[in-house]
Amino acid sequence: MTTTLKFITDIELDELNKLLLNVLPSYEAMTLEILDGYLHAIAIGPKYLMIKQWMPDIWGEEDNDVLPPVENLKQRQCIVLLIMRHFKSIVERMAQQPPKINFMWSIHKFKGRKYDNAEGWAYGFVQGMKLCRKDWEPLLKTPQGQAWYRPIGLLGQSGFSPELKQLAETPYKRSKLAHQIPESVIAINEYWHKSVTTS
Repeated sequence: MTTTLKFITDIELDELNKLLLNVLPSYEAMTLEILDGYLHAIAIGPKYLMIKQWMPDIWGEEDNDVLPPVENLKQRQCIVLLIMRHFKSIVERMAQQPPKINFMWSIHKFKGRKYDNAEGWAYGFVQGMKLCRKDWEPLLKTPQGQAWYRPIGLLGQSGFSPELKQLAETPYKRSKLAHQIPESVIAINEYWHKSVTTS
C-alpha cells in the first residue's frame, strides 16, 4: 500500500524554517529559501537522485549523514518529514497541467519600494544542479537552455561576463530577473520531461 503525502501547508513551512534556523548546529545549514531552490533543481532535473545523495548537503556539515545532526529524536524526525513533504509537494505541483508555482523567496524594501529577492533561492537551485552537473550539460549547451538558466545563474552564481552582470546590478534588475524564474523553471521541467519520454 502506498502513502500519499499531502501538500505541505504554510504553517508547516514556517515550522520547517524555524527548525532549519534554530535547531541545526551549523551556520551553513540551508535556509528555507535556499532549500526551496535546491529541491526545485532536484525535482525538475535530468536525473533521479536518491535521498542519500542530496539530503546531507542541507545540514551544512562535512559528513554525509542523511539524518540531521540534532540529538532530539522528535525534532530530527520532524525536520526530515517536513523536508520530504515539501519535496513531494514540489514534484506534484510541477506535474500538474499547468504547473503550480509556489516559490519561497523574500521581498526586500529599498528606498521605499518593494522588490523580489530570489538570490537565496537561485543559489539553492545552483547547488542542486551541482549534484549532477554533467547531466545538465545538454541543456546548458543550447541557446534556449542558456536563456532559461540565465536569470537563475545571474542571481545564484558568479562567473558571468561584465555585460551580463549589469542585468543584476540593482534591486530593480534583480527583481526583474526573479520574475523570469517561474517561466524558466517550467520550461526546464518540460525540456527534461520530454527528453525522458522520447528516449
